[in-house]
Amino acid sequence: MTNPYGGPPSGPNPQDPYGQQPGGYGPPSGPNPQQPYGPPSGPLPQQPYGQPNPYGQPGPYGPPQPGGAPPNNNIGWGIGSIFLCWPFAIPSLIKATSVQNLWAQGQFQQAQAAADDAKKWGKIGIIAGACWWVLIILFYVVFFVIIAATASSYSSY
Repeated sequence: MTNPYGGPPSGPNPQDPYGQQPGGYGPPSGPNPQQPYGPPSGPLPQQPYGQPNPYGQPGPYGPPQPGGAPPNNNIGWGIGSIFLCWPFAIPSLIKATSVQNLWAQGQFQQAQAAADDAKKWGKIGIIAGACWWVLIILFYVVFFVIIAATASSYSSY
């Protein structure tokens, strides 16, 4: 087949390994037997447990951690103390959020110490806040009882 514009003839070019149009521009013409996009056909290669990854990357779950799972970060104590006494909640939350990072870095004793500190500061915040609110409520009750007693003594009945 000849090209009406004077160029090389159109059709498959045996020297073009990608099957593109003449001149090397544009997508290949005709049906493409390959599927360049989408998931690979067939099963994915699986690595047995404990075998190194052939690509030199760590496994999907990171390096194995001695001692099992990381300790409980006790963030609940910090969140609870926010509502009762927020100044003590701040160090509790800071310590609680550092537990996971320390554990991932391999600093297992520091992670456990941070979890213990988070629990300690959270408990202090809850106890101090609860005592403070009890004192405030007791103050208002006593205040209103005194007001009611003085108002009844000045009654003009």
